[in-house]
Amino acid sequence: MKNLQTIKQSVQKGFTLIELMIVVAIIGILAALAIPAYSDYTIKAKVSEAASLTGAMKAAVEIYYSENGVLPDLTDNSTYADDNAWYDGLGVSSQFTGKYASSVLLTSATPAAIDITIHGFPASSTGLNGETVTYTPTVPGGNVVWEVTGTIETKYLPKT
Repeated sequence: MKNLQTIKQSVQKGFTLIELMIVVAIIGILAALAIPAYSDYTIKAKVSEAASLTGAMKAAVEIYYSENGVLPDLTDNSTYADDNAWYDGLGVSSQFTGKYASSVLLTSATPAAIDITIHGFPASSTGLNGETVTYTPTVPGGNVVWEVTGTIETKYLPKT
């Protein structure tokens, strides 16, 4: 009888190998789901940081439209001598940069769009170096609306 009690007690001590394997498998599945989601999250955060630099330029374009009734046309040098004069005329700096944006520029397009060139990503990890995000203004119904396009994957594009 004593021998049977000893066997039962020894069976109940600790985890069995199969229990440990199940726990390791569950942790592996959770890691396989979490790592790609986290990677996407960090890329979106970096693109958002770059896109946040457009705020002053977007506001300047919207004010220009409200005062003049048309969107700025950087190809029209009858108003300003060159692109730097356009920046001065709109009241914004032509030198916006950030940790992940090497340049934030008004383009010489009609209407003036805002181009952001992204940098600062390890080339092997994301392939976003040198990619662009473009904010293009349109005026449906008298309000300036920004359309966001770019050379990066759509899932990484910021909302307007």
